[in-house]
Amino acid sequence: MDDILEELRSTRAALLDTIAGLSEGALESKGVIGDWSIKNVLAHIAAWESWVVQVLPTRLATGETPAELRARIEDEDRYNAEEVGEREELTPAEQLIELERTRAALLDELRGVDAATWERRGPWSTWQGTLAEYLRTSLVGHEQEHIGDLRAAAERVRE
Repeated sequence: MDDILEELRSTRAALLDTIAGLSEGALESKGVIGDWSIKNVLAHIAAWESWVVQVLPTRLATGETPAELRARIEDEDRYNAEEVGEREELTPAEQLIELERTRAALLDELRGVDAATWERRGPWSTWQGTLAEYLRTSLVGHEQEHIGDLRAAAERVRE
């Protein structure tokens, strides 16, 4: 568990370092990452992490993925657009607070997971690895995918 918690911490620190020092205007500038702003990407990351936090107890207790998450995964583009749109009214500072609030909720949830659950392979029917491997793929990997885009966008808005 300590290893995955360190990976989550390290990746989040890298993400925040990438955008450190950018003005609110730079964070809100549309079209720097596809149609999105940097703030929109942060909203997207927070939304996905929120989904993981919400469904993790059910997945671990029942071994199944709740229907609402299955629907989200099946129509990922639509849900991404909706979730980012729902957070559009947040200022960049508020979005950063939301990102950290969501991470704190995740860490609280993970601290309550017992050792046997951390070690169990295939904790739910659609995942055959361990919980740590899922978090590494689903959260650490997801943030790492976006860090490159954020870095390039941050360079563009700094110019």
